Amino acid sequence: MNQNAYRTDIAGACAMSAVVLPLETWRRWGELFSPAALDDFTVFGAAMVVAVLLARRHPAAPALWVFVCGGAWFMMVLSVWGSIYSYGAGDPSGAPVALVLAFKLAMFALIGWVSWRAVRRVGLDDPYAGPSPHPDRA
Repeated sequence: MNQNAYRTDIAGACAMSAVVLPLETWRRWGELFSPAALDDFTVFGAAMVVAVLLARRHPAAPALWVFVCGGAWFMMVLSVWGSIYSYGAGDPSGAPVALVLAFKLAMFALIGWVSWRAVRRVGLDDPYAGPSPHPDRA
């Protein structure tokens, strides 16, 4: 039995959810059930569900992973834009906006990289195989 090619993605989804969800809960405590906070919980909740499906090698999981990564990428685009647009208004948490924006930009880069990996991996013959049998499509 070969290793699960998504082991990095699974570990990353678990680690990111463990970091981002408590941070978002603290940051938006006063408006926890607002649409601005609900998108984070929805996307990271979906990432955790798909991570479990990837770990169990469910046949639909690679395509769902692409969908969740796309949702996370879109969420980060809007989040970064919102922070830039309302730079002078301050962050709901009281943290310096530059620090929040730097964190969001780092998350945006990370989610972009994971999304790129997900799209490239799902096109393979066996998306659960270890190293790609197609070196040009790894």
